[in-house]
Amino acid sequence: MNDRRRSSCERAALASVCFTLALCVAPGAASRAASVGQNAPVQVAASQAAVQQLQNGLTIVTRRAGAAPVAALEIWVRCPANDYDGSRPGIARLAALALLEEKSQTSLSLRDATRIAGGHIAISVYAESTEIAILAPSYAASALLDKLSATIAKGYVDQAAFDTGRTRLAAGQVAAGDVADQELRDVLFSQLFASGPLRDSTYGTPKALRDMTLGDVTKFIGRAYVPADEVVVAVGDVDEQDVTRHLSAFPGTNSVAQTMPASPVASYGAAPFAIHKEQNSTAGVGMAWIGPPIMDERAATAMDFLSDYLTDPSGGTLTKTIAAIDSDADFNGQFITLRNPGVFFLTASGTKFDIATLPQAIRTALQASIGHQLSKGEFERARAAYITHLLRDMQSVQGLADNYGWYYAQGALAYSPSATTVALGGDYFAQVSSLTPDFVYSVARKYLLGTPAVVILPRSTK
Repeated sequence: MNDRRRSSCERAALASVCFTLALCVAPGAASRAASVGQNAPVQVAASQAAVQQLQNGLTIVTRRAGAAPVAALEIWVRCPANDYDGSRPGIARLAALALLEEKSQTSLSLRDATRIAGGHIAISVYAESTEIAILAPSYAASALLDKLSATIAKGYVDQAAFDTGRTRLAAGQVAAGDVADQELRDVLFSQLFASGPLRDSTYGTPKALRDMTLGDVTKFIGRAYVPADEVVVAVGDVDEQDVTRHLSAFPGTNSVAQTMPASPVASYGAAPFAIHKEQNSTAGVGMAWIGPPIMDERAATAMDFLSDYLTDPSGGTLTKTIAAIDSDADFNGQFITLRNPGVFFLTASGTKFDIATLPQAIRTALQASIGHQLSKGEFERARAAYITHLLRDMQSVQGLADNYGWYYAQGALAYSPSATTVALGGDYFAQVSSLTPDFVYSVARKYLLGTPAVVILPRSTK
């Protein structure tokens, strides 16, 4: 699932499934405080896209791309999935699901309006950000942008929407529990972090879901869904002035960006943590290493490169190692670009390998792959492949939009791979060009050759 490039970071661990599956990960520095008044846009520099910040703090990214008459409309919100005090795991997912169902103030929910217009809507919830994404015919883009903006700006959820959202989240919790890679990833992060948003599953727990009330969700939306912590991204057959006009029609607020709780790294041991399930036919292993923060852009880019070299589905060196052990195994890996720290993780699940020996086999293969400096020829081949994979994953309007949203949430919008020129200019590709075999080796030695956090999922005897 090396879906890292969907935001060059973290959509990994699982695909986002409409109203159900999606995972975790994170925002960056807070936006400036909002001010009340007319939302006159303030221009902010960006490559290949028009980037503006309204006076109320809302950021807008607009980019005309592709020949098809479609538009990707996304709103990303910086917010902790387990609430600002960490007491309600899953509340960000519940809030997003409920907002999509809200129809008391109009006759149509955002979900229904998108469906009627011939579009598709999905949410993805990460530990420190929430995404609501619409892919729709361009002729319906303005109306759906109005509907999306109005739903988010009002931030209102009634009991019926709350109840429907809770039902959907309960179903999502059951579905996520049946996916070995999702379970391994969630437990890995609970071992890797002592507290904070990165520690808890974005699905929460059945108990947390039972305990949450409409009042809890209403309070959370009021704190999280504020312009200073939001970006609207419109990519495809869209017009910058039209997008700005529609978003500027909504009044500003005097809300300010909230402080994101920290996620301190735990002192995990070398011994694997075992997940015991009464019935489980698939064995699994998860491993994770702490990486550089996004502010160290060159090192973070080197980790992206290493992640691609090691775990790309079509030819990563670790991918081949797992395939040789179990050709039917499900193997996923990626470096998740986060504000502090980043995380490189991988999960493998299957029926043929021995989980008692697999972690060491992976570490041995890792040492063989990057325990030395790559030759100039191998390095250039790997970098060319990496650039090809990046460009391939940005061919769709949603792929472009996802990258902008993810890196906004990390506080590094200009570092987004989408913020590039036809000649591969821009910050991200400049960092890719700056990589050298010795620098990549130094990053690998610092972050990937130490002791990882390890989680195992044994097959049950039943």
